[in-house]
Amino acid sequence: MVVVASGYLLQRRLKLDLHSVNRLSLYLLSPALIFSSLVQSRIEASETLRISAFVTLFVISIGALAWLVALLLRLDSIDRAALMLCVMFMNAGNYGLPAARFAFGQEGFDRAVLFFVIQAILTQTLAIYIAGAGHGDRRGGLVRLLRMPQIYAVLAALAVRVGGLQLDPTGGGILNDAFRGVALVGDAAVPLLLIILGLQLAETGRISEGFKVALATVLRLGLSVPLAVILSYLLDLDELSTKLSVMLFSMPTAVNVTILAIEFNVRPRFVSSVVVVSTAASVFTLTLILVFLGVR
Repeated sequence: MVVVASGYLLQRRLKLDLHSVNRLSLYLLSPALIFSSLVQSRIEASETLRISAFVTLFVISIGALAWLVALLLRLDSIDRAALMLCVMFMNAGNYGLPAARFAFGQEGFDRAVLFFVIQAILTQTLAIYIAGAGHGDRRGGLVRLLRMPQIYAVLAALAVRVGGLQLDPTGGGILNDAFRGVALVGDAAVPLLLIILGLQLAETGRISEGFKVALATVLRLGLSVPLAVILSYLLDLDELSTKLSVMLFSMPTAVNVTILAIEFNVRPRFVSSVVVVSTAASVFTLTLILVFLGVR
């Protein structure tokens, strides 16, 4: 709240160029965060595959449900893309990771990082395609995706892992020194995302399109628990991973979605309203979920 409020007050006072700040995060900080997180991940391959399958199936499944709801409501392509972005991608990072540590300790936090990284990859790839295709040009959406640095950050990190190159920001040598710089840039991504949310709120004014915002919030927070439980059972996740999947994927709409909505002009006021409303509502829903999971 403090970081978001600082961005809000800064924008009210100085009227910053939101588009330029947004691009700083999208084209530099986020790719650095993805690369450094993937390179430093040290979780077993079998567990990684199971969690990866869960995250991918969850995002696709809830996205399909959001798409069906949009069709039933006869929303146009831009509104449909905005609804899908709000429902499919959750704040598993700067909200989910601290919550995981609070609820399940260091072991839960370490595993939650993997959930976050895979979800972040989807946010920075699939979400970009959806945002780009929102104006009806699916081929153009694919072209925009290929122009984004996030996908190349993923490929570069996988190349480092497959090649057996050990990068450590605390180690010595030229490569480790360079990697420490990349990791430092990535560390700036999360606070800047919150600041951008505050900047956007300062320009949004009052929350509009109340019915659509409420619908997106209910879909994001309400469908996630049963869907996460079903997929965890089908994929035979262990107890800790199941609890993490339920909690992390019941988080509010990701702040990153606001950035994509601004960049691709996909109803940014609506998307930022959903981020605010779903985040406020999650204070209550997350409490109920933690009780349901037996956290004391």
